[in-house]
Amino acid sequence: EVQQLQKLQEEAKAQNLEFLPSITVMASRFLSRARGDAGQAIMLMQATQNWRLDFFKDGPVCDSDVLEDLKYGIVYFAARDSSLRPTIMVRASRIPQEWYKNKRIDKLIKVLIFCMEYMLRYMVLPGKIENNCLIVDLKGLTMTQVPITALKEIYGVMSKHYIGRVFRFYICNMSSGLRMLTSVVTNVLTDRQKQKLSFVEDVKELRKEFAAHQLEEDLGGTRPILKEFFPFPMQAGPYTAGAEGGPDKAEVAQACEVITREGATGRIWDPKKSKEENTKTEFTPEAYDWFKEKGIRIPADCQKQHEEDLAKIEADKIKNESPKAAEADIENREDEEEEEEEEEE
Repeated sequence: EVQQLQKLQEEAKAQNLEFLPSITVMASRFLSRARGDAGQAIMLMQATQNWRLDFFKDGPVCDSDVLEDLKYGIVYFAARDSSLRPTIMVRASRIPQEWYKNKRIDKLIKVLIFCMEYMLRYMVLPGKIENNCLIVDLKGLTMTQVPITALKEIYGVMSKHYIGRVFRFYICNMSSGLRMLTSVVTNVLTDRQKQKLSFVEDVKELRKEFAAHQLEEDLGGTRPILKEFFPFPMQAGPYTAGAEGGPDKAEVAQACEVITREGATGRIWDPKKSKEENTKTEFTPEAYDWFKEKGIRIPADCQKQHEEDLAKIEADKIKNESPKAAEADIENREDEEEEEEEEEE
């Protein structure tokens, strides 16, 4: 993989190409999609970069931009699976009819992209939690009501521009009529894409991957059906599959606040650096005190960063004080010389 990355970097340099940090850190994912072909990976990276530059040309999608549309509860985060992967709920039956009538599926895509960008900033930890799941609920939909266009748009955005992020698509509550579409859908998918699709016969099967309190009642869990969807109603652990004890009220929330944006973004492997340098997590300056205040064991990277920050502060202090000390020393010597001259006179 390191050799493939080096070849990809050489190819990009040869073409005099530059990529956004958000694209660069996904280099290995693009290579995987391209089956190791550097040239093909470059093309995929350029396509995604062009898409991002166009979609975000007016700035990032903020919560205020999608707040009203989030209220429908069509797309929202509400759980993590047993491997702590954030999970998006997609409730297709909640898409307003006027969105279809007015051809406003772009609203759905905008909400989805907001969710993904939010996840990449606040819900992942490079090297540990990098993927997500989607639970797609088709309950109450007939063949004629299935939002094929909307689902294709969702799949297209996720598979093309958030490459390698989705671990599994769980398709739930399919009617007998909808099952007839299964072969039609899977026939146009690659082998890799098929591996990510899981058609759930009984929603309680989801407990094989999720703790019961992570799932709403109509999805085989014990959590009441949600009515509010933002801020995202994430549940505390435990996350053990099948766990039925409910959320641990002692768990600490908002740990995302102690990871910097760079720390959440991650980096591609640099063979010139040590394993420690390549895998370290970047914490905020306030992280050390946050961990101490919460009574949580301080991560090694945070401890080291804190010690380095203290050393830098001390070095700056000495540096700033040195000129004053030197000036005072000169003044003292001048005073001593004047006193000696007076004594000689």
